[in-house]
Amino acid sequence: MPSRYPLAVILVLAGAVGCAHSRMIPGTTVPDTEENRAVLNAVEEYRQRLVAKNIEGLLLLASDRYFEDSGTPRADDDYGYEGLKHVLQTRLSRVQSLRYEIQYRTVRGTGGKANGGGKAEVEVYINGSFELAAETGERYRRVNDYHRFVLERNVNDKWKFLSGM
Repeated sequence: MPSRYPLAVILVLAGAVGCAHSRMIPGTTVPDTEENRAVLNAVEEYRQRLVAKNIEGLLLLASDRYFEDSGTPRADDDYGYEGLKHVLQTRLSRVQSLRYEIQYRTVRGTGGKANGGGKAEVEVYINGSFELAAETGERYRRVNDYHRFVLERNVNDKWKFLSGM
């Protein structure tokens, strides 16, 4: 009668290998890899600079190829890097207070060569609120929605935003 021991060893080893790839970054549903951590660190840096209303710091995170289509079919509300600068200056100057939390859901496409190359899409759930200065007094708004950031890795191995800021 053949021994079942080798089959049991194979099953245990296969399970261990499978578990190694299924670890998630704590507090997320994103697999724990070096590249995923680097991408999420870039998005977290964005979140921190946004809350601090650090416009110059935010612009340093954007690719010079940044493009936003505003989610509409119209072209008149699309903008690139220079438009991003204007949008950040005008919108953040009106913000009195800001709470902005990000729940990371997925990271896709972090492949690519080191030293430049590679693109990542990060799907998140945003939970935030802010107070705007307005002519009719302050206005409070809540934001609870899914959002997507697109980033690219530059030649210095830094992840820069292509859209979503």
